[in-house]
Amino acid sequence: DLKGARIDNISLAKFRETVDPKSPPVVLLSPSGSPDPFYAEFGWTGGSGAPVKLPTADTLWKQEGSGTLGTGHPVTLTWDNGEGLQFRRTISVDDEYMFSVKQEVVNKGASPVTLFPYALVSRHGTPKTLGYYLLHEGLVGVLGDKGLQEMTYKKMEDLKPDAQGARQETFDITNGWLGITDKYWAAALVPNTNARLKARFTFDPAANGAKERYQTDYLLDGVTVAPGATGSAEGRLFAGAKEVSVVGINFPIGGIGGYNAALHLNHFDLMIDWGWFYMITKPMFLALDFFFHLVGNFG
Repeated sequence: DLKGARIDNISLAKFRETVDPKSPPVVLLSPSGSPDPFYAEFGWTGGSGAPVKLPTADTLWKQEGSGTLGTGHPVTLTWDNGEGLQFRRTISVDDEYMFSVKQEVVNKGASPVTLFPYALVSRHGTPKTLGYYLLHEGLVGVLGDKGLQEMTYKKMEDLKPDAQGARQETFDITNGWLGITDKYWAAALVPNTNARLKARFTFDPAANGAKERYQTDYLLDGVTVAPGATGSAEGRLFAGAKEVSVVGINFPIGGIGGYNAALHLNHFDLMIDWGWFYMITKPMFLALDFFFHLVGNFG
């Protein structure tokens, strides 16, 4: 949708809601205003000093060229704030589940401007979970030297509220990723591994008729754009099924590459909850998967 330019309408065509192949495809992300909003957003926020007119969820972007987003066909969107700044956003997607987003700011004004890139994954309403003790569903991330962080929806609600009533956990790290996971699917922000992140897990309780909101987000270091110059920031969004061959796997004697190896990520394989006995479950899965692809049967 050109309004807001969020990534907020994703169905997984290869996966169905039931074992019936004619059942509807799994809907992963849905826009604001739908029954269960769940979306990702990339943008800029201003620092101290004079306020800067920035794109918001209501901004109407324009597309350069034509055609829809697809593998091998990125889409570039532009918006001019009318005050000397032009914003460009180029979105591409690969043949699996990874979106890449390049944000640019062209400063046509007479003064330098400093902006801070951000990205978020937001879910409105508490989803129905299986409630298995050994299976994590909720907010998740591997956050630099803080390691794996898992927060269920209930744990987020139980955090001590701040002055505005919100609950949050904050992290100042590098080499991290974070998002929200279901049993089989996930939406996760995947910034560059050398980027310094001010990352957060947040929960805002329901108010004024709105649903409660769970969110993972990060803020990058400021980008100062001189007059006549262009500033940029890059990020990624994983939005799909947690397939081992796609996510990747770390294993002492080698394993499947996937995004974890291709992008040199920090334990992206922990997107999949292998449980306490991962040293048993990981090789057991690899063996079962090998024979399944060999003979077409897990038995």
